[in-house]
Amino acid sequence: MIGGLLAASLLATSSGQVLDAAALRDAMETARETPTAESLAGRRFQIAIPFVDERKRTMKVLQSPARWRYDYSRGELTVMIGLGQISAENYSGFEQQGLPNLPRLQTAFFDGSELRSPTTVETSKGTVKRQEVGVQSTITNYGLAIPYADGETALPPRFQPFMAYKVRMNQQAYHRLVRGMKLVLNGQLTTLGQRPEVFCGEYDGRLAAPDTHIDDTVYTLVKARQCFATARVDAISVVGGGDVVLAAWGPGAR
Repeated sequence: MIGGLLAASLLATSSGQVLDAAALRDAMETARETPTAESLAGRRFQIAIPFVDERKRTMKVLQSPARWRYDYSRGELTVMIGLGQISAENYSGFEQQGLPNLPRLQTAFFDGSELRSPTTVETSKGTVKRQEVGVQSTITNYGLAIPYADGETALPPRFQPFMAYKVRMNQQAYHRLVRGMKLVLNGQLTTLGQRPEVFCGEYDGRLAAPDTHIDDTVYTLVKARQCFATARVDAISVVGGGDVVLAAWGPGAR
């Protein structure tokens, strides 16, 4: 099923320009606001997603597909690549927009914003209820929706939706490596027959996550608006400081 749909999408002609993250976000907004606009299917993209320090417990960091962590006691750098997945639990329009009829979709957020403000969060333990200081996080996200199902995938060979690598290195090398480190995705926008082509939904929820800076739990109320375009990703690479390619999947990965 996926192979036929993706092959059909290649018949669409590209407008020539290879879209970077900002241009892709703008093209998605135009398509969302103007249903009669030219289809995005067939447009090529090359987007660079900065790696972020996962110790910063913001929703923008927690939703990022590219994160790192350094253990000073062990002199060990962990590099994590983690895609999300669209489901009825985290996307309000899942049923209404017919997404259950599509292949399972992995997500890679590449652009967005987060506004944070203090709030009060009610927590409970047994019959005891408490008012805790928390954070209200209001997010706007733009992402790729990438088919990934049994036997067929729109990701490069050998690439998995979650991978983690541990490397021993001193602090000087670690600082040099993570400075400007990015996850680069090359591919093509597709259509799987979904309407609208760029689809948006919301997520409202709450999160309790430990914050190592204050040695306590931070409670976050989340209100997110998420917009996606379906895509085939041909090549993925991890590029470190100094423009050094650390890992690559797919032909011509950079």
